Amino acid sequence: MSTHHNSIRKYTAALLDLFNNTEIQYPSSTGNIITKNIPIVYSTREKSRILEGHTAEQLASGNTNVLPRANLSLSTLVKTESRITNKNLKVNTVSSETKFEYMYNSVPYEFTYELTFMCRGMNEAAMIIEQIAPKFNPTINIDIWDGINLSEPTRIPVRLLDIGIEAEEYEEFSSNIIILSFGLSLMGNLYPPIRTIERIKEFKIFINEHQDQLFDRRSILGWDVNDSGELVNPTTAPVSDTLTYIPTLVDIVGNNVIAGDNNIYVIFEDKDNKITELSFDWEILSGSASIVGDLDKAILTVTGAGNIEVQVTITDPFGNFASISKIFTV
Repeated sequence: MSTHHNSIRKYTAALLDLFNNTEIQYPSSTGNIITKNIPIVYSTREKSRILEGHTAEQLASGNTNVLPRANLSLSTLVKTESRITNKNLKVNTVSSETKFEYMYNSVPYEFTYELTFMCRGMNEAAMIIEQIAPKFNPTINIDIWDGINLSEPTRIPVRLLDIGIEAEEYEEFSSNIIILSFGLSLMGNLYPPIRTIERIKEFKIFINEHQDQLFDRRSILGWDVNDSGELVNPTTAPVSDTLTYIPTLVDIVGNNVIAGDNNIYVIFEDKDNKITELSFDWEILSGSASIVGDLDKAILTVTGAGNIEVQVTITDPFGNFASISKIFTV
């Protein structure tokens, strides 16, 4: 099961929300103080094009509906080797009535963002710097649900790397446009896909007792498995007829059987015996070939072209047996 966690999108949204309340203040014509929130958007455009579509006259005119503005962009991703932990560790296991979901450990990355403000004059620039810089002392920690299946949010540290100040002068208007660039470092993670396995509904133990140098099945212990993984409702069912538990044979398989030596094996199921307690009898029913078996595997040596019919018989310690045959064409 492949799942997109959208971690980068969540980190970006968290930063946009963090700086969404940045504001400036300026006096009105009546002497009152007017507070204006600075709009911020995500954009990959160059900071000089943050207000693409507006003319220099609009930027420098003092129109408070145009400036200040801000944008956030993702610059780089760098794997942080110092934070790497065991990659085989299973995390965030979630169970339901029918399945378990889990994923392996995340890979730590450092995400570098650039937060850019364009404002009119150093007065507005100073107000913006004085709001943002003191937040980082030395870091800001943000709780983010950055992966699916998390039982709790991840606490993500964000550092302020530097502050760049750049002035663009428009002498004909006797006004300056100040561009502020805040470098941000976010210590996040990238998560692997979620994996799913079916949960166990029933658990059984087969008990064999020693009889005449062989093990004979005498009883079965069975439990139901509840949603918490606990065994409940134990039952005991005596078994009187062991002959009903014969090996189940599925198929004989081999890839691209050709003249010469070929590896083949039998797919089977036996509920009450180990593979070493079973006997395997491999033979050639027809065709130009010979065969040597080793438990469930065999080497088929083909000496002539045509159809080769192979048979294997599996016998358990109680005398139960089953056979299966298959024709290979060379």
